Amino acid sequence: MFLHNDVYAMGSRRIRILWTYEQIIIWIDIDDKKALPENSSKIEFEHLVANDELKNIDDPYIVKVLTSPKAGSKSELIQKKAWNAIKDVVNLQPDIYRRKERGIIINDAFKKHGVTKQTYYRYLRRYWKFGNCQNALSANYDKCGSAGEKRKAGQSKRGRPRTRTPGHGLNVDDNIRKIFRVAIEKSYLKKGKYEFTYAFNQMLIAFGIDPLKKDPMAIAEAPTEMQFNYFFKQEYSPIEVTKRREGDVNYLKDFRPVLGTSTAEVAGPGSRYQIDATIGDVYLVSSIDRSKIIGRPVIYIVVDVFSRLVTGVYVGLESPSWVSAMEALANTVCEKQEFCKVFDIDISPEQWPAVGLPEVIMADKGEMLGRHIEVLSKAFHVSIENAAAYRADWKGIVERYFRTIQVKFKPYVEGYVPGIPIGKKRNGPDYRLDATLTLHEFTQMIIRCILYYNNDHCLTKYDPDADIPATLEHNPRTLWEWGIKYRTGKLRRAPEDLVSINLLPHTQATITEKGICLFKCFYTNAEALGLGWFERNYSGVKKITVAYDPYSANKIYIRPNNKYDEYWIATLTPRSREFSDMTIWEAWQRNDIKASTAATSRLKKKSGELELDYHLKGIAETAKSAKPDVSHIPKSQQTKGIRQNRIEEKEHERMKKTQAKSNVTGKPSIAEVVPINSKNKPETSYDIPNMLNDLFEEDDDE
Repeated sequence: MFLHNDVYAMGSRRIRILWTYEQIIIWIDIDDKKALPENSSKIEFEHLVANDELKNIDDPYIVKVLTSPKAGSKSELIQKKAWNAIKDVVNLQPDIYRRKERGIIINDAFKKHGVTKQTYYRYLRRYWKFGNCQNALSANYDKCGSAGEKRKAGQSKRGRPRTRTPGHGLNVDDNIRKIFRVAIEKSYLKKGKYEFTYAFNQMLIAFGIDPLKKDPMAIAEAPTEMQFNYFFKQEYSPIEVTKRREGDVNYLKDFRPVLGTSTAEVAGPGSRYQIDATIGDVYLVSSIDRSKIIGRPVIYIVVDVFSRLVTGVYVGLESPSWVSAMEALANTVCEKQEFCKVFDIDISPEQWPAVGLPEVIMADKGEMLGRHIEVLSKAFHVSIENAAAYRADWKGIVERYFRTIQVKFKPYVEGYVPGIPIGKKRNGPDYRLDATLTLHEFTQMIIRCILYYNNDHCLTKYDPDADIPATLEHNPRTLWEWGIKYRTGKLRRAPEDLVSINLLPHTQATITEKGICLFKCFYTNAEALGLGWFERNYSGVKKITVAYDPYSANKIYIRPNNKYDEYWIATLTPRSREFSDMTIWEAWQRNDIKASTAATSRLKKKSGELELDYHLKGIAETAKSAKPDVSHIPKSQQTKGIRQNRIEEKEHERMKKTQAKSNVTGKPSIAEVVPINSKNKPETSYDIPNMLNDLFEEDDDE
């Protein structure tokens, strides 16, 4: 199957597929600087693949499309300018790929946007060759200059010299930036909605300009409004400005970002997905102990609008949030055979063919806010449409599917929620007590329902387009396969690992000599060791962005730069072996318990210290009171004979210990020995001879 944006190698040439329609494939040579779209028959491509002359390869420009320009940079301005010029033209398919029609379209477009014809063609070639997304239009300024570094204010005036305005001007240094910041904070970023000119005037007054003296030359030597405006745009984002001038409530109500655009109709499979969550109408039991009830599961479902095919699913216990929505979105790009094997279900690839990312995702704004939207929108070229509050009808397809799927498993499960509140009627049954299914078994049921719905369900209310044959069965899988074959499908292949990791929660971890510290767990990897991050004399960055999987604390993913395509895997160090095979939530809980235990231990330690101080003080006072008054004895006399005193004290201690042991064990009694045949034999003494008298006997002379 030849999909939009696939890259193939044909000999020494590399080509990218731009569009497919029935038996026609439109492609472009990505290595030819003057290339334009060409068309070939699908049969010809199939023969080339069969003869191994045409091989599917990895996208060589995946790094470029996964790297977004920095906000406010010249590269971003060039990207926006190019995108605004061609965004309406690139969707005019297939006319834009035909030479004659393309000439007419471009002749009208380049004049409208004020660029030359050559520049317009360059925009189109860059868009087609580098990945058919907005990031393909970025300029290559990432290696130019000193990115992120502020220029030092020297003696010479930076910037272009003045030609008409009198005066020489001055450089903006740190002191002037402080004045700028105070003026903006006090005079512009307020709910009073003062004009920007008012803030600039207040800055001039703070700079020392007397408002009562009409001195143009003094103003000429002060910071200009252009410098003030440049600082403002560099330091404050539009979102921050809007929030502070309008307030958080009004921002969320009237100024929230609307990513992507709504389309009047879907072109084919993958044009638009809808995602939503619901609480399952059934109570589950623990897989560890089936006597314990664990509550109701959360179900996330992703549905293709064109075919109504279920393309992704998540069943779990996490509340509806980005974590569980991420699982469902990651499921849309994974191979469903492997996913079903985890739940002991064997399927063929044709039974669940959806693998890839769509062009547009319609979701609730609660899950689709934050950094992850930037990943989907810019890196993977997925537009996000957020439904307004209390407007579930905007996602009617997926909302209706929740009712359909739960009706299917209702007759077969115990603990089903009938909609009647517990205790509403006297002596009414408590359906929670009837729960029998575990989460694993319930997920098996959901997968079976999805397989039935995708392959056998008939869409009785499906409204087909005019070109869909009347004989075509209105079944999700049938419509999907027909749309892939005959419609301009927008389904995009994406590396499963890149999608999954980029959709994970990201945060800042700390580099320490014990490892990379995240949530009091320490991690290490070969790249970090090679860079010397854990050396004691390391003086580099101390914070690093990492992605973590909430379901496993065993490893994290280090983001060494801001590119979406690069990551390092770090694993737990032996120091953190206690967190092995835990989830992040369990690690948080364990850290919380350890913190509570440590707090109790500190109180116990303090009480022990107080008791120890009391006893030590008592012993010292008793000893002090027992010591006799020796003030009348000379110091030399007191310190004389310390060695002899030590010997006497040692003998005294030995005698005390000997007596103590004798008192404990008792003195052994001596039994009377009666000799045998004592009448004929003299009494024999067995005493050990004592030679002390002979040794110490005094001589007679003395």
